Amino acid sequence: MSEGGPGLALLARLSEAAHWDDKIRRHEDDPWAYLRRKLLATEGPLRELKTSFFRDARKRLLEDLAKSFLPPGSIQAHKETLETLLTLHDFADLSFHLEAGGEPASRLEGTRTVLDGAKILTLFDKEALPPERRDPSWNKRVEDAGLRLHLDDLSRLALAGDASPGRKALLAHRLRGELDEALALTRSEVGLRDEITPFVLERLETMTAAALRFLARWR
Repeated sequence: MSEGGPGLALLARLSEAAHWDDKIRRHEDDPWAYLRRKLLATEGPLRELKTSFFRDARKRLLEDLAKSFLPPGSIQAHKETLETLLTLHDFADLSFHLEAGGEPASRLEGTRTVLDGAKILTLFDKEALPPERRDPSWNKRVEDAGLRLHLDDLSRLALAGDASPGRKALLAHRLRGELDEALALTRSEVGLRDEITPFVLERLETMTAAALRFLARWR
C-alpha cells in the first residue's frame, strides 16, 4: 500500500533523527535533544498513516465478508493486518466475530460494529499511560525492539556516568547508528521508499517507542 504523504513524512523524520552532520551542527548544539525532538515529530504522520491503513483494512475485510464465498486463508490474512493496528481488546472482539462457522450476516454485522468503535492508538497514546497500565503485549514488543537497537548495552553505558554533555553526545551517536541500521528496511537504491506495509509500520513504531523510552532518562 502506498501512502506517499504521511509515509514519506514519517520516514523523513526518522531519517533526520538518525543523522547529525555539519549542516545540522550549524543550527543545533544538543544532539540528544535534537534526536528526541525528531522522534517526537513522528506523532502526526504516524497517526495519519495508521488511520489510513485501518480505513483500507476495514474496507477490504467488510467487502470480503459480504461475498458469498471466502477464499481459504483470507480471514487469517485480514487478522494479521488488523492485529498490528488494533488494541488488544478490539482485536479480541474482532477475532470472536470472525470465528469460522458463524452465520454470514451476523458475522458481517458483528465485525462492522467492532470496527466502527475501534480505537486506533499510536505509541504516543500507549506511552502516555503510567508504566503499570500499559498493555503487557505492547511492552514486550517495545522491549524486543529495544534489544534490536542494542539499548541494553547503551543503558549500561548510561548507568556508568552522569548526564554530562559529552556522555549524552556519545550515547546519542550510538543510538543514531542503531536507528540508521534499523531503517535499512525502508530504503531502496534511489532513496526512501514510498511504500510501508503494516508489518514494517509496526516495527518502526515499536523502534521509535523504545528509543524515546531510552532518551526519556535525561531531558
